[in-house]
Amino acid sequence: MLLRYYNLKGFYLFVGIVTANIVLVWISRTVLINEIVFYNTYSEQLTYERSLQVFESMQRFSWLSYVVIPLILLLKFTLISIVLYTAIFFFSTNDKIEFGSVFKIVVASEIVFIAVSIIKLLWFSIFGGNYDLNDLGFFYPLSLINLFDISEVNKIWIYPLQIINLFQIVYILLISWALKNVCKIVDSLSDKIVLSSYLPALLIWIVLIMFITLETAV
Repeated sequence: MLLRYYNLKGFYLFVGIVTANIVLVWISRTVLINEIVFYNTYSEQLTYERSLQVFESMQRFSWLSYVVIPLILLLKFTLISIVLYTAIFFFSTNDKIEFGSVFKIVVASEIVFIAVSIIKLLWFSIFGGNYDLNDLGFFYPLSLINLFDISEVNKIWIYPLQIINLFQIVYILLISWALKNVCKIVDSLSDKIVLSSYLPALLIWIVLIMFITLETAV
């Protein structure tokens, strides 16, 4: 079943993942974000009437995010694929592995983060209560961030604590599994490729986000 999924055509996988992301963003905005949630977030800075005006203005331009989502995902998949393919070039003796195969594996593995969005949507739909946009941005299923209260965490540490989660581990295991079963890389070697390439790249990305967060907070 899993192997059949990874053997689907790359175009279908990419379109499916992009479509799922767009649909989930649309559902989340429709179900989870309304004028009350918006007002709860900015009640100290704006009156209800002003917050409603800002909310309606943002709603009119929300279509732009649906245009950007495919571009962001394409960039993400490409960068991760380059990192993995570079490691394969240095570690693997199989010179028949194509970049397209690695790219397809990265796209297919994104299904893990689709599950994250679904869980987050269901969580706030059922257990959300009186939440605001900060609560939505703070929460990440099965991550270290859930061990802390939103008031206890400095903004610079929010992203790192969110990234360290069970889904990230599953994502790494899936990529390693796919390299072994789709690209026919030796089991121990596929683990070495992922751990020596994706993890350092992820660490660099986390540090970059922390730096940007620090700069914007000053």
